[in-house]
Amino acid sequence: VTDPLLSHSLCVYVCVIVVINSIIAMVTLKKTEMTTTTTTTTTRIRRKMKSPLPRLCFIWICLALMYTLYATTFRKNQQNEDIPLADRSSATASKAKVILRKEFPPSHVCPINSIASLSPSQLEPEADDRYMVTPPKGGKVHLLCCDSTKGQFNILLHEKWAPRGVAHLLEMFEGGYFSTSRLPLYRCTDACQFGLSGNTNMTKKFHKPIQDDPQWLPGGPNHRQNSKGVRRYPKGFFTHAGGGNNTRSNQFVITLKPNLFMGGGSPWEVPMGELVGQHSFDTIDLWYNGYGEKGPGQGLLNREGDSENVRTKWPLMDYILGCNLVDQIVLPQS
Repeated sequence: VTDPLLSHSLCVYVCVIVVINSIIAMVTLKKTEMTTTTTTTTTRIRRKMKSPLPRLCFIWICLALMYTLYATTFRKNQQNEDIPLADRSSATASKAKVILRKEFPPSHVCPINSIASLSPSQLEPEADDRYMVTPPKGGKVHLLCCDSTKGQFNILLHEKWAPRGVAHLLEMFEGGYFSTSRLPLYRCTDACQFGLSGNTNMTKKFHKPIQDDPQWLPGGPNHRQNSKGVRRYPKGFFTHAGGGNNTRSNQFVITLKPNLFMGGGSPWEVPMGELVGQHSFDTIDLWYNGYGEKGPGQGLLNREGDSENVRTKWPLMDYILGCNLVDQIVLPQS
C-alpha cells in the first residue's frame, strides 16, 4: 500500500477492531464462572472460562503490522522524488523539469498552488511598466503559499535573483521557522518588515547573518525612477532586510507600493522574488500600517516574541500565520 490515505484508513479500521475485541475480552473475564468446592482438607477454586490470551495476541499482532505499514508508507511519501507535472499551461513551463512537489496543508490553501498555473511573464518577467530592468532569467524557482491575518498570498522565489538569500530562506523552511509560530508585521509604511518569530528560540536559531548577493538593480539616485515613471522597487517585491553589508539573516520586507529608494545603494536589498496573483496584492493592501515606525521594536520582539504584552499594546498589528513551499521547478536556460 503506497497511498497514505488508504494506509491511514486501514489503521483506523484495525484500531476499531482492536477496541471491539478488547471490550469483548473484558466482558468475557467479568462473566467467568467461578465454582467453589469445599472438601475436608482444602478449598479449591475452579475457573471455567475461555482464555482471552489468543484474542489479545491477535490484537497486538494486528497493531504491529499496521504500525509497520503506516511507518513505511509515511517514509516513502517524505522522499523528494522527481514527479512529472502534466498539462502545463504555458510553453515556458512545459520545458521545465519538476524537482519537487509537496502536498499543502488544507488550512493554508492559496489560489495558486502550482507553478503550472503561472504565465511566462510571471515566471520570467521583462523590463516594462512594472520592472525598471529585466531580472535575471532561468534557474530554480520556488512557489510559496503564505497565510496572514488578512488573507493568503503567494511568493515566487528566483534563485538567479539572489542565490544566497534564497538558499538561506529554504534552510529556514527546512528548520520549521515558518510553521512553528506566527510572525508580526511589525513595521509597515510603504513596505512591511517581518521575520522575527513569535517563538524567540527560532529567532535566535536563524539569527546568524549571511553574505550579500550581487545587486542586479541599477544603483544610485539617478536610477530611482526611469523616464517612464517606473520605480526601482515595484509593489510586491520580496527581499531580505538588513542594516549594513552582509547583515541579512531572518528579517524580510515586502513592498506595499512602488519604492524609489530601496536597492539603490544597499547591497543587502537584493530582490529574492515577488508576489504573484491578484489575490496576493489584495491581501497586502489590507495589512494595517497605521503604526508606521511606532510598532514594536526589534529588541522587544527578540525578548518576548508573540507575547500578550505585544498583542495588547499593538492590537491592530497583522501577522504572517504560516508559509509553506508548495512547488519548485528548474526553468530552461534562455
